[in-house]
Amino acid sequence: MSKHKLAIDNIQVPEGYQKTEVGVIPEDWDVQALSEMCVKIQDGTHFSPSLGGNDYLYITSKNLGREALKISNAERIDAIQHRAIYSRCDVRKGDLLLTKDGVNTGDAALNHLNEEFSLLSSVAFLRFNTKKYDPSYFLQQILSSDGQNRIKELMSGNAITRLTLEKIRRIQFSVPPLKEQRAIAQTLSDVDGLIAALDKLIAKKRNIKTATMQELLIGKKRLPGFHGEWEMKLLGEMGVTYGGLNGKTKADFGTGSSQYIPFLNIINNVVVDPDDIKTVKVSISENQNKVKMGDLFFKGSSETPEKVGMCAVLLTTINHVYLNSFCFGFRLHDDLEADGLFLAYFFRSNEGRKLLYTLAQGTTRYNLSKTNFMKLKLKIPTPQEQRAIATILSDMDAEIAALEKRRAKTKAMKQGMMQELLTGKTRLINPNNPCN
Repeated sequence: MSKHKLAIDNIQVPEGYQKTEVGVIPEDWDVQALSEMCVKIQDGTHFSPSLGGNDYLYITSKNLGREALKISNAERIDAIQHRAIYSRCDVRKGDLLLTKDGVNTGDAALNHLNEEFSLLSSVAFLRFNTKKYDPSYFLQQILSSDGQNRIKELMSGNAITRLTLEKIRRIQFSVPPLKEQRAIAQTLSDVDGLIAALDKLIAKKRNIKTATMQELLIGKKRLPGFHGEWEMKLLGEMGVTYGGLNGKTKADFGTGSSQYIPFLNIINNVVVDPDDIKTVKVSISENQNKVKMGDLFFKGSSETPEKVGMCAVLLTTINHVYLNSFCFGFRLHDDLEADGLFLAYFFRSNEGRKLLYTLAQGTTRYNLSKTNFMKLKLKIPTPQEQRAIATILSDMDAEIAALEKRRAKTKAMKQGMMQELLTGKTRLINPNNPCN
């Protein structure tokens, strides 16, 4: 017996509701399997065609996301192969596409394309009887946490997760009257639209920030009130490097009373997140380097050269904290007027990444030589202009972070709405109102 079934058996049923295989739902709702609601359920070709034709799109699981059909990177095949595939798998506009193989099994979207295209077997399509069933409603059901859990229970295979067509046909969902299906789908779709708008706005703000970084950090564009030539500086004259934790074993991490900054904190942030600090065992007798406010941190080792040298700056005071073994610190001289935040942005910019990329050494694992790092020359403005530039970019980051927080809250709100609407706990249409 599944955990889902056990949970249902223990639920108390309120008046006007019924206990079913999919949970407690309103008495005027039904429970049906996809096979009862669809006029056709089919997957794509089990024989990979030759790619490179120009006639028809060839859609695989890589082109199907959650609620989105992505065709920008889709391949094409010739008309002869397409006709052979389409005679069995005739996807139409409005059909629901569902990934049935691979790591993204359970991803689903509605087909919005007016053109014919071919499918690979990793994707199935579901054609609903639209006189009784709204595909948009069942898209939301599939993508809900309950729907995804039901799919996970049905998946088989160790190396490759897989749904068979027979298992897809057996998946059951709660079915309200058609008018209520449409109302629920429209309400949730409106929230999806808000999330999509936030995604678009965040992407736009990120692009603006990237462009601004490239102009300000190399002096291509100057802020009002700043003039004069930038000065060439050797990093070795600006500060000193120090290493991260050394001599540690796996058993030392996650225990002890000391703390360290993990490398993901450095990779993911321009400014070190003081709340993302992990524990490590360090004895009093050990000679380890403690971090200090204003220090710059660089990832000194990575499996890819692109991630070597990712930089973050520490702008808060934290005592008795060390640095991850895969990283090294750079401490500016006390008498040097330089802005660490400006330098962190510079080393994360295209220009800074190019400089550090040239220092990456190795074949299977890439390392950043601290000796060569100290020989780098940077062209930087006065400390006042550095701080002004850093403030502009920091404000942009704060705006993006606020939008991302709003998006996260909206997604959480939608999950709550799905739990209420898709189970009938909250009704958009009063079943006792004859005007509905």
